Formats: sequence, structure tokens, C-alpha cells
Amino acid sequence: MDITLLEETVKKMMAPGKGLLAADTSIASTKKRFDAVGVESTPQTRGEYRGLLFSTPGIEQFLSGVILFEETFWQTGKDGLFREYLKNKGILPGIKVDKGLVDLPGFPGEKVTQGLDGLPEQLETFAAAGARFAKWRAVIAIGDGIPTDQCIVANSLSLARYARLCQDHDIVPIVEPEVLFDGKHTAEQCEQVMAHTLDVLFQTLKAYRVHLPGTILKSSMALPGKDSGMPIDHKDVAERTVRVFRGHVPKELGGIVFLSGGQTSDDAFLDLDSIVDQAVKGGPHPWGLTFSYDRALQDPVLKAWAKDQNNNQAVQKIFYHQLELASAAARGEIEKFKLGSDKFVSNAQDL
Repeated sequence: MDITLLEETVKKMMAPGKGLLAADTSIASTKKRFDAVGVESTPQTRGEYRGLLFSTPGIEQFLSGVILFEETFWQTGKDGLFREYLKNKGILPGIKVDKGLVDLPGFPGEKVTQGLDGLPEQLETFAAAGARFAKWRAVIAIGDGIPTDQCIVANSLSLARYARLCQDHDIVPIVEPEVLFDGKHTAEQCEQVMAHTLDVLFQTLKAYRVHLPGTILKSSMALPGKDSGMPIDHKDVAERTVRVFRGHVPKELGGIVFLSGGQTSDDAFLDLDSIVDQAVKGGPHPWGLTFSYDRALQDPVLKAWAKDQNNNQAVQKIFYHQLELASAAARGEIEKFKLGSDKFVSNAQDL
């Protein structure tokens, strides 16, 4: 484990005003998204779409890294290998290494993540090919009698083993215990589950001797369930989320990035902006805060591309603007983009 290299990578990933593009959607999930907008999902169309994002002029102002799916990591576009092209723009290439979710036997409604088998060999290959960081996603659902401690412990164990293996190959691990937005839970319940999950996770990471300054947490926000009927109060989300971090995240952690978790683009940007603002108001915090968004950045881009796959400049303009918004939110400066009543130009039809 090269501690110096791990910490240098974290510092680059958490550069002020920059964040991560999550472009690691699996082939099956990408097919669902493409089907929804009427585009056939093939290696060629997936590569064309990814290449359009990566070749957008100026994205290196806003992105410190891109999380790639295995297909995309090895894929070549018109400008060469995607991972090399990103690296040459000063954007670190990362790789999703988990193999998706399976049911946790004996615990209805709960999932555990698979992918540890063969992971050391895969990490050796990815590291040799230039991957600087990796991601592993676990999910924690809130519902009737869940999450159970057994689910939280099982997922924390997988995250800890993955993280230690990454660091043994000089790859920064992103650990993602996503508390799902789905459900009817309150923001208070979400806050409680986040706090307990983080307690177990960091206890387990320390037990497996994971170097926390060389580790990044990818976190949910303390949100009410999307089926709860409760609107998202950005100030309340920020207060609850920052309270969880200050009470349950070790100070030595390398950084925190946020997933959008199915929120609208505007809500994801406003919540991040409010969280950054709340963290600043509460005094200096030991870790950086930024975005690691997928749908919040890409949804309007994909819709515009599906309508006209030949108008690359217009589609890239939308993507660039989404990144502008995310970067402004990560600095707590989203106000300058408001059109009124918490509305942003973050939809394709508005541009």
C-alpha cells in the first residue's frame, strides 16, 4: 500500500469546485434508460453516447474523475481509449468493480452486493491499465422492520474487504452505502439509518485496517422517502445530513461525495448547495464535500441526444451546463443560476 499515492489521488479527486461523473451504469441498466428514450442499446450506441460526454470541451474544469463501467473502461472512441483520453484531459479514470445486488437470504426486502470473488486479480489488471480509484455500491432500504443489523453488517463487511483490497493495489476505494430514496420513510428515519449505517461501516473499515485518509465515502442525503408525500426541504436535508457527518464520520476520512439517488436534477443541486452552505456555517469541517452524480447530470443530456443524435454541439452544451450547476452547488454558489422559485435551467427543453 502506497499511502502517499492514495492520499495524493484523494486530494486530486476532492479538488475544490470539481466532482465525479458516475458513468458506470451497467449494460442492463443502460438498456432500460435507452429503451425509455427510444434508442437501441448496443456497444456502438453506448460508446457513442459516452464518447459524446467525455469529449465535451471544458469538462475538466468541473470533473476530477469519471467512474467507468468495465465495458467503457476498455472501450475506444474516435479520440482513442476513453480512459486514456480522460487522463490526458487531467480527469482521473475510475472503475466500478462490484457485480450488482442479490437478495440477502432470510431477509426479505434486503440486498447484499456481490463481486469479491476474483477481485484481487481484477484490481491488479485495472491498476496496471491506469485506474486510480474504484467504487463499490451497497444498498440499505428503509421499510417495515428494515434495515436489519444483519444487512448493515453484511454490506459493511463487503465494503471493508473491497476497500482494503483496493488499497493493497494503490487504488482509492469509494465506499457507497446508499440509503435508498425509495419508500415512505421520514427524513428523521433516514437520518437515523444513515447514522447507524455509518457507525457500523467505519467500525468495520477500521477493523480491516483500511487507511481512511486514502478512502472516499459516497453518501446519500437525509431525505424523506419519495413515496412519503413529504416535499424535500433543502434546509432540513442539509441540517440533518451535516449532523450525521459531524457525529458519525471520522475526521481523518479523505472526502465525501454525494449520489443523487433518483432526485430531480434541481433537487440534487439545491440539496448539495445547502449541505455545503450548512457545513460552512457550522465551522470548518475536516473533509471536502462534492458531487458524484449520474442521473442528475445525464438525464436531460440523454433525452436531448435521443431526440437528435447528430446535433452533438447542442447536446454537449446541455452537459456542460449541468456540470456548471453541479460545480456551483459544490462551492455553495448555486444562487447565480436561479431563475426564480428554486428553478434552474437544467432541462434539455429549456436550452
